[in-house]
Amino acid sequence: MYNYTITRLSYLPIFVMLFAGGICTGGLGGIAIGILEKDAIGILGGTFFGFVAGLMSGIAGLIFTFVFNAVAPVFGGLKLRLETAPVELQKTNPNPEPPASTDP
Repeated sequence: MYNYTITRLSYLPIFVMLFAGGICTGGLGGIAIGILEKDAIGILGGTFFGFVAGLMSGIAGLIFTFVFNAVAPVFGGLKLRLETAPVELQKTNPNPEPPASTDP
């Protein structure tokens, strides 16, 4: 039924993805608060808030990944079933071989 099981995750990609997401959401919220303050210090504080939110999000992701890596082998991990794509959705060769030259 299932043909793959995830029992271990890599730390760096999880950290990078959550850090980037935290910076985007926290940065937008922080800059919005800074603009509402109508002060240059508020805008810089908002960008700092975005950085801190991204850092906290990335650290939370590291903690979640550590917990997953610790308990996944005990509980059997995440079961995945992968299927091949239908023929019409499979990638075709975008650069087929050119026909042979017929120059004399």
